[in-house]
This record gives sequence, structure tokens and C-alpha cells, in this order.
Amino acid sequence: MDTVQVGFADINKDWDRDIAEYHFDIYHLSGWIAASAIVDKGTPQGVVATYKNKKVFLPIIIREIDSEHWDAISTYGYGGPLMDKSLTDADLDIVLEEIRVFLCDRGCVSLFMRLHPIINKEWIPAVGKALTHGLTLMSDLSKSEEEHWSETQNRHRRGIKKALKMDVVTKTECLTRESAVVFSNIYKETMAHVKADQYYFFDDDYFFNLLENLQDRIVLITAYQDNKAIASSIYTICRESNIMQFHLGGTLNAYTHLQPSKLITHVARNWGRDNNYKILHLGGGVGSNLDSLYEYKKGFSSQELIFKTYRLVVNPEKYAELVADIWFTEEDLISEFFPLYRKTPTIETVSDITQAESLADF
Repeated sequence: MDTVQVGFADINKDWDRDIAEYHFDIYHLSGWIAASAIVDKGTPQGVVATYKNKKVFLPIIIREIDSEHWDAISTYGYGGPLMDKSLTDADLDIVLEEIRVFLCDRGCVSLFMRLHPIINKEWIPAVGKALTHGLTLMSDLSKSEEEHWSETQNRHRRGIKKALKMDVVTKTECLTRESAVVFSNIYKETMAHVKADQYYFFDDDYFFNLLENLQDRIVLITAYQDNKAIASSIYTICRESNIMQFHLGGTLNAYTHLQPSKLITHVARNWGRDNNYKILHLGGGVGSNLDSLYEYKKGFSSQELIFKTYRLVVNPEKYAELVADIWFTEEDLISEFFPLYRKTPTIETVSDITQAESLADF
């Protein structure tokens, strides 16, 4: 009878060599995992399971809970598992259960992974749970320039033409230390303007890490007016899967009226097509919502993909204990937030606790 062998793997160039035989994306590479560990303040780690001489790879970030326990999250972006395509769903469930046992024995409480809308789109696990959250958008780069322009909404066409009329030009380049700082400053101003969560204010070390480990897999497109950088976007490229993806972008507040981001997206689509990539994955809205960001991206392509996450309670007893130690409202408890013990309790909860403690004093 075949057994499942599970073990940890270091995240390094050997990991990159091992996954090279699989349908992977940039999110699975050691350089990306290392950069994501900076964002999530954790330790990069690989999990490898072998069953019937076939492998499953999980790139994860380990986050400490206490001296004995930790949980795991996938890399920033879409870093879902890599699997041998010949493994059946039943095979994968057998593997997942053995991975759960392995992780539990080593102190893991929960596993959360953002599934890749392209690579993991057909995976439906019975061990753990895959939840559908919303839609992402992609542009088929096998289409012609004329077809791409035809599927661009009129409001975006006008924006592109306006930027060009106002002498906005773009530069497509590799990430350098100097350009990383320029991008970082533009990006942070945008995050402050939209009042983004503090999580998204990546410091320069994150961009320098991408530069050091993935320079040949990053395309930076920056818009200028009068030699001043006014907007910039980072795109990732993976020749092995022929996938190009939007990662981060921003526009200086004083120049949003020139709509340089629309010109950048247009240029990125042209660059991907000219360089023979198959797909430009634009991503979705904030928190997978069908919001203004989603509508903006839909203005360049209406081809939709489904975004899902995978959740596995590795140690149910410890998970329940951690949740029980926090004062949550009923609304918190039915939330889809995972793992729940890392959710910040609502303000009402804190107020109720304070009031209850005050009444207890009398």
C-alpha cells in the first residue's frame, strides 16, 4: 500500500529547482516567498508531500503564536499549492490529511492559503475548506492589438488619449535600487490617499528584496510628465507559465487627473503581448469585492476568473482554545475571517467588556 511521506523543505534555490517541473508561478519561487515573509513578519518554509512517487508542494510563511504553537499562511499574492496533475482529488485528500497530521505534530494550529485563480482553478478539496470570495480579471495576450483596443472601455480609451495628449510618457524597465525608491514613494502616497490598511504600507526592504532575488522577473512601468515620475506599477512575469500579473501600483495625488495609470495598464498589456506571454492577470477588487478597483480593471478586459482561499484547522482543540480566549461578538464568530483568533474584535466587543467589568465593581 502506498504511504504519504511529508517533510519540511528549505526555501532556497534547491526548492526552485524542485518545483521547476510543475506548473508554477512567481508566487511559488524562493525569492517571492522570502519577500512575503517580510510582509507577514514570519519565516519562509516549504512543505513537500510524496505519494505514489508524485509530489505536492506548499510554500508557506510560519507565524509564531506562542513558544509551542504557530500557524501558516501562503505568500502575498496567489501562492497556492503545486500538485502533480496526475493525482486525483481522492489522492490529494489523502495527501492533505497526512499533511495536516504532520503539521499538527509540529505545533501548527491552522493553514490559510490564497489559491491561484489559474493554477488551482480546478481543485476542490474535501479535507479543509475552499471558499469562493469573488472574481479576478485577466486579459488574453494571444489577442491582437486591435482586439485589445476594441475590448477597452471607452472611458479608459479617453483616459489613455488624454494622458498622451498631456505629454505623459512611459518607461518600461527592470527594477533597480533607484527606481524601487521612486516606486515606493509613489505607492505609499497612494496608500495614504486611499486610507489603506497599514498592512499594505510595505517598507523599502520589501522592494529591495524583490530586486535582489527576482530582478529578472519584475517589470516596472513608470509614467513621466516633464521628466517627473508621476505614476508607477510593478508587474511580475513568469516565462515558465507565460503568466504576467499586476502586483502593485500608484499615482501621485497631484497627477491623478492625467489618468497615467490607464496609460500604464495599456502599455503593460502591449508589452506582454509583444513579449509572447499568454495571460495578463489583473487581479480583482479590494478584498475581492466588486468595487471601483474591480470596475477599473474590467475596463481592460471582461474575462473573469474565480478567486478562492483554502482554510484548514490543523489542531481543532488549540484553535478552539485560542478563539475562546478572545471576547468576540456573535457577528465576529460567524465571520469568514480565518484564522478567527487573529481577527481584531469589534469596537462594540471592547466596549461591552469594559462596561461589564465596570458593573462588576459595584
